[in-house]
Amino acid sequence: MAKNDPPTPDDFVTHFESGRMPHAPACTRRGLSVFHELRDAIHQRSLFPNLGDKIAQGTLEPSHGKTKLTSGRQPTHTTWWPYEHVDLCHPFGIVEEDE
Repeated sequence: MAKNDPPTPDDFVTHFESGRMPHAPACTRRGLSVFHELRDAIHQRSLFPNLGDKIAQGTLEPSHGKTKLTSGRQPTHTTWWPYEHVDLCHPFGIVEEDE
């Protein structure tokens, strides 16, 4: 989810960086949630509208960091741990906006 078009670094803030979920495992707090399927991202947006009304889509390459399919409310929920100094916005563009 994103609030900006095009996405900005403010759209890629981890729970750790924002101070949210202080009791969650550190590895979870330091990752970003991404989804393999648009329908799963749309559903997630409906659950957490404060994350933004837009959905950004992109292709992550190994040079962007590590990813792992992780348990969540959606079957394609994946955690992305970007490497330091990676341009988080570069791979993404807005593909869906909630009206």
